[in-house]
Amino acid sequence: MSVIGKPEIKEMDEEKEKEDFTCVTFEPDLKKFKMKSLDDDTVALLSKRVYDLAGTTPSSIKVYLNNKRIT
Repeated sequence: MSVIGKPEIKEMDEEKEKEDFTCVTFEPDLKKFKMKSLDDDTVALLSKRVYDLAGTTPSSIKVYLNNKRIT
């Protein structure tokens, strides 16, 4: 966590340009933690955090997990 990579900023496609939003993508550094993949408990914890976020933000803010809106 002492080395931070440069963020990857992509151009939006024309259809998305009409919308005002920010997309954040998470990619864990599995090699650093000597893992080959995320285990079910870690995925469940991260998913819970997304649901917590959806439940504590105004309804005008749309929260998605794996392209599914969390209401």
